[in-house]
Amino acid sequence: MSIVVAVQGNIGALIGLATAVRAQDCPAGDLELVVVDNHPAPVLPPGPYRLGPMPCRVVHEPRPGLSQARNTGIRQAHGEMVLITDPDARPEPDWAQRMAAALETTGAYCAGGKVVPYFTGGAIADVPADVLQLFVPPTWPQVITELASPYWAVGCNLAIRRSPLPRFDTRLGVTGARHLSCEELEFTVRAQLRGHLVIVVPDAVVHRAIHPADLTPAAVWGRALWHGVSVARLLAIHPSTDIYDSYRLRDALAPARLRSRTDRRGAVADVARVVGLRAERLRLAMARASKHTASAEKSATTKEVFHG
Repeated sequence: MSIVVAVQGNIGALIGLATAVRAQDCPAGDLELVVVDNHPAPVLPPGPYRLGPMPCRVVHEPRPGLSQARNTGIRQAHGEMVLITDPDARPEPDWAQRMAAALETTGAYCAGGKVVPYFTGGAIADVPADVLQLFVPPTWPQVITELASPYWAVGCNLAIRRSPLPRFDTRLGVTGARHLSCEELEFTVRAQLRGHLVIVVPDAVVHRAIHPADLTPAAVWGRALWHGVSVARLLAIHPSTDIYDSYRLRDALAPARLRSRTDRRGAVADVARVVGLRAERLRLAMARASKHTASAEKSATTKEVFHG
C-alpha cells in the first residue's frame, strides 16, 4: 500500500502525519509513504528516505494544483492500493488495514473512509452545521455501504486500487489562491459511471484539522464560494449526474435563521455557495456561447473563401 500526500505551504504538518503513518497497525514492509512537494521550486530534498523501517520517497511536482500533485504521487506509487490523505490529517492506527480489508472483501475499486474534525485551536462547540460540512460530511453509515446520497467521500481519506490507474481532474482541487474542491466527488462519480464499485467505510477513520483561520468570516465565505464554483464545474463535466444541491438562497435568507447569530454564519456560507454556483454557471454559459459564435464565424468565412 502506498500513502500519497501532497504538500504545499504546510510542510510543518508532515511531522504529525509521519508519526500517525508510523503508528499504523500493519507490517512496515506493507506500507510506503510518497510525499509530493508541490512548490514551484523544491522545498523538500527529493529522493528515497526511511521513515523508521518504512520506505519514504519525496518527489517534486512544480505544476500547481492539488489534483496535479496527487496524480504525480499516484504515478510514483509502488503499492497495489493507494491511500490518499493530507499533511495535517491524522489517521487512526487501524486506518490502512481497515481500508485494505474493505477493498478486498467487497471487490470495490475505491473507498472513502470516515472523516471527523479536530480543532487545532481547541474544542469549538458552536460551529454551524452548514459551515462544518464544508470540511466534513454530516452523515455516515453504520456499516460498509455503497456510495450514494446522503454520503460522499473526502479527499483526505480515500483508498483506490492502482489499476485502472486513478487520475484526479485538474479542473478541480485547490490551485493556489483558488480554493476549488470536489475533485474527490468528481473522481467517485466518474468511477461509478464507468461501472466501478465505490464504498463508504465508516470504521476507517481520519481526523481532519480545522484551524482557527479556517473559521473566520472571510475564510468561510471564500471556501463556500469556491465550493459553489466547484459544484458548477462538476455538473458541467457530468451533466447527467444527479447531485442534489440543498443550498437554496431562499432557505439561507429565512428570517428565523437570520435572527440567530449561529444561523447567520451558516446562512452566509449557504449564500456564498449559491453565488459561486450561479456565477460559474454564467461564466461557463458565456464561454460556450463565445466558442459557438467563433465557430460560426469561422465556418461563414470558410464558405465565403471557397464560394466567393
